[in-house]
Amino acid sequence: MSVKMGVGVSSQADVVAAGQEAAGQVISHLGGRRPDLVFVFCSIRFANPRMLTAVRSVTGEAPLVGCTDAGGIITAGPKRRSVTVIGLLMKDCACVTAIELHLSSDPRAAGERLAAALMRQAACLAGSEALRKPRCVLVFPDGLTASGSEVLSGIDKKLAPNVLVAGAMAADDLFFQKTFQFYNDEILTDSLPGVLLCGDLNVGIGVRHGWVPVGRPRRVTRSSGNVVYQLDRRPAVSIYEDYLGLKRAELTQESLASVTLTYPLGTEVPGQAEYLLRDAIRVGQAGSLICTGDVPQGSDVRLMIGGYESALEAAQQAACDATDQLKGARLTGALVFCSVARQKMLGSEFQGEIDVIRDALGGAGVRLGGFYSYGELASASQSRPVFQSESVVVAAFG
Repeated sequence: MSVKMGVGVSSQADVVAAGQEAAGQVISHLGGRRPDLVFVFCSIRFANPRMLTAVRSVTGEAPLVGCTDAGGIITAGPKRRSVTVIGLLMKDCACVTAIELHLSSDPRAAGERLAAALMRQAACLAGSEALRKPRCVLVFPDGLTASGSEVLSGIDKKLAPNVLVAGAMAADDLFFQKTFQFYNDEILTDSLPGVLLCGDLNVGIGVRHGWVPVGRPRRVTRSSGNVVYQLDRRPAVSIYEDYLGLKRAELTQESLASVTLTYPLGTEVPGQAEYLLRDAIRVGQAGSLICTGDVPQGSDVRLMIGGYESALEAAQQAACDATDQLKGARLTGALVFCSVARQKMLGSEFQGEIDVIRDALGGAGVRLGGFYSYGELASASQSRPVFQSESVVVAAFG
């Protein structure tokens, strides 16, 4: 067994008590042992240095990374306004961590620097050559200040082709104002924390969404990075005006994110069964759309919509894809990162999505931990990592 996972959650009002309670449950799951790596995901109401200090008073000096969320995920299901702590106990494997600040100034360069720093540290790990073998990078970028696809492009540039990537963009309980990232004892914003897992570690990653196209395709006639200026030579926002009957003034007076959580933009990807999704988070000058990831000029986009059955089928398939990649190794736990859009689309039935993931992974005894995010990053099967909106990512360990 290379990795053992412990998961704890607390909704206590006091930030210190919440951190200690969640961390204590992790130690209990690990048979009284302290973890070698800690993840913390929480509501912004718990984004307090005292909470992190409380967690580390229980878990010890193990490296800690994480971020604020739009809801936590554990085996029992989704948890709102809570602290989720996940601890990994490692055998024949190791981890290194790093952080990049001022992410928005150059997201791609920040991704490159983070990946390069992680790879350098891995090469310097004490022990056998097998222990230094890089296997999987986990990252949790600021979900509001940078393009997720730019961050991922930078990370991917500095990684070997066989290194997997998983993670998700930090959230802030759907306020869309400011997210926070965690690194050891620090609470930061506009930053990029990451961890690289190395050694004899079985990892499988599945990513799916289940959204389907509606309406006719529109050609991206002008775009730059994550800003789409024109579709079919008209202001990009017209795609929402035409289909939803909304006026531009209505879309600029309140966050467009609440609309695009239900109707993201999708582009076809050669060789992939599902469209690549992008959320438009606000309307820019002259009716442009500012998206969470890049939308290439010359590509065709369509409005996408999700449904209950297709969303659950996608979640189940993501879990199956992840376990298939373990190549027979016994599952010891899984990280789950879900778009908050899925929570909104499923409404009161959003518990069902975690249920199907848990059941696909083996049932009630499986250790699950994760959070609801503003965008997901994952190595899709047989391809380079992608930044995706509205998806579910399952990273299984064996």
